[in-house]
Amino acid sequence: MSPSKEVITVGQAAKFSDLFTAKIRKSGLLSEPTQHVLENEGAEISDFFISEIARRVDARIRATEPHILQRQEFDPVKFLGKGWSIDEKVGQRAGNNLDAGKIVAKGYLKDGELYTSGEERLERIKAMLDDTQLDAQDFMALWNEKGHATLRWLYNTKGITFLSFWGTILRNLNDSRYVLFLYWNEGQWSWYCNWLDYDFGADNPSAVLASK
Repeated sequence: MSPSKEVITVGQAAKFSDLFTAKIRKSGLLSEPTQHVLENEGAEISDFFISEIARRVDARIRATEPHILQRQEFDPVKFLGKGWSIDEKVGQRAGNNLDAGKIVAKGYLKDGELYTSGEERLERIKAMLDDTQLDAQDFMALWNEKGHATLRWLYNTKGITFLSFWGTILRNLNDSRYVLFLYWNEGQWSWYCNWLDYDFGADNPSAVLASK
């Protein structure tokens, strides 16, 4: 969601046109071949300029206000394979959108603790009724976004390198319970799922929406 919903005006576009005109006049380009290029390839050149401007506008928006993503359906069989199912939904996650600017990472550790089991963390999460856990639909929205732009924004601006999605608990053919997570590794984001019998420490935080 852009900080401004207004589309660029004719006046704003004219300012860029004036800037372009001034720059090209000072460029030293030869008149006849330049005219030929502009007449025959002007549309293609214009498309290039628009594409580059759009890329920079998007980067500027993300630096101040990340996009609000639409949550996506999660099918455990399609995503993980035969035998996988949703075992439990935790919390009251609602709505169709994910406001990425509100994402925070929370460890659910007590003072002096280095880690807990996944099942213990789940019990603590259930006791925190005011915490809104992100779920598998939020996971899909972040994972499927082109270029993982929002995840990269979270890494660059908040230093987030790991998010687990406790709003959806999964079960496999062996009746083991798992939680999905996203993690930053060697310059890119990847996904996996953790068995709840494993230990979860401060470096394996949960993805939570910040309270209002």
